[in-house]
Amino acid sequence: MALRRVLFVPNLARPAAVAATERGLAWCRREGIAAETGPGKGPPREEDLVVAVGGDGTLLRAAALVYPRPVPLLAVHAGGLGFLAACAGEEIEGALDLVAAGQYQVERRARLLAEGPGFTRSALNDAVVVGPDSERFTALEVAVDGEPALAVEGDGLIVSTPTGSTAYALAAGGPVLAPSVAGLLLVPLAPHRLGIRPCLVPPQTQISIRLRRRGRLLLDGNSVCELEPEAVVNVTTAPAETFLVRLAGTGSFFTRLRGKLDLSD
Repeated sequence: MALRRVLFVPNLARPAAVAATERGLAWCRREGIAAETGPGKGPPREEDLVVAVGGDGTLLRAAALVYPRPVPLLAVHAGGLGFLAACAGEEIEGALDLVAAGQYQVERRARLLAEGPGFTRSALNDAVVVGPDSERFTALEVAVDGEPALAVEGDGLIVSTPTGSTAYALAAGGPVLAPSVAGLLLVPLAPHRLGIRPCLVPPQTQISIRLRRRGRLLLDGNSVCELEPEAVVNVTTAPAETFLVRLAGTGSFFTRLRGKLDLSD
C-alpha cells in the first residue's frame, strides 16, 4: 500500500492508546507520511489507512467514521477485549512497517443498514431493539422478507452480523459465526417464551421489526432513538463493507477466539 495519509482514531480515555498513537504519529513523520488524529471537523479526507487505537469500541467508531468509503482499518489493541485487533499498542511501528511494505491481507466484513422513523444508519456489529430504560421490557413482531417470523416479548432483539456474533449476541446466547459466513443472526433477548431461539437468515433478507410497546434502538452499542408503539425498524445487509487489516502474526479467527474468549481447555 502506498501510504500518503493516515488517520489515527484513538481512545483518548486510555493512556496506553494515547501513547501508542503518539508513536504512530512519530513513525509517520519519520517516513514523510501525512498524519492526523480524528475525527476532525469538515468533510472526510481521502485517507489511505485509518488506525483505530483502543479496544473494539474504538474500532467500531472508526469504522462508522469512514463508512461507506473502502478505507482499510488497522485495529491496534490498547485496552478492552481487542478481539478485532491486528496488533498490540507496543507493536504499532512494526505493524505500520508491514502495511507500508504491503505485507498484509484485508478481511471484508459485512455491515448492517438500519432504517426507521427519521434515520438511516449503518453498524458493523449489531442493531438492537430493547425496552425503554424505565421498563426494561418490550414486545416486537418480526417479519422476514414480509413473512411473520417471530413474536418477541422480553428485553428485545439483536440483529447481528457474523462479526457481531462474538459480541452482545454471544453474551445473549447466540452462536459464534465465522466472518466468512453470509447471513444475519437474530437473537431474542430474555424472551418470556422459552421456545424462541436464535436463527440465521440469508444476508440480503429484509428484517422488519414492528414495536407493539415502546422501545429504543441501539447500533453498535450506541443509542440512536426512542421508538413508539407501531414504529417499524427495517434491517438488512448494508451495500458497503468494512475492510480490516490482518497481519501475518494476527492469528486465525479461531485462534483469536480461543485466546480472547478463553475457549481452550
